[in-house]
Amino acid sequence: MIIILRMFLLSLVLTLVIETVVAYFWKVRMPGMIVVWLVNTLTNPPAVLLAWQLTRHFPGISSLIIQLPIECIVVLVEALIFRGFAGKEKWTIRHPVLLSVTANAISWSIGLMIHTLS
Repeated sequence: MIIILRMFLLSLVLTLVIETVVAYFWKVRMPGMIVVWLVNTLTNPPAVLLAWQLTRHFPGISSLIIQLPIECIVVLVEALIFRGFAGKEKWTIRHPVLLSVTANAISWSIGLMIHTLS
C-alpha cells in the first residue's frame, strides 16, 4: 500500500512542478496558476490509477497504448477547464488548448523518461 501511495504522490508532485514551470513560461500567473494546480490535482490521480489498473489487468498490452488515450482525455478535460477561465480578466490563461497539450506532453515525457531510467 505504501508503494502505491508513493507512486501516486510522486506522480502528482512531479506533474505539479513540471506543469507549473510550463505554465509560467506560458505567462500564467496568479490566480491562473491556482487553476493549473487544482486541475492537475483533479486529473492526475484518476489518470495514474486508470493507467496502473489497466496495465495490471491487461499485461499483454503495451503501457504506451494504455497511457496515450488516457493522456488525450486528460488534455481535453484540462483544456476545457482552462478555456473556461481564459477569457476572464486577471486569470492569465491564454491559448488553453496549447497550454494543456504542451504541459501534458512535457510532463508525460519526463515521467516516461524517469520510469524508463528507474
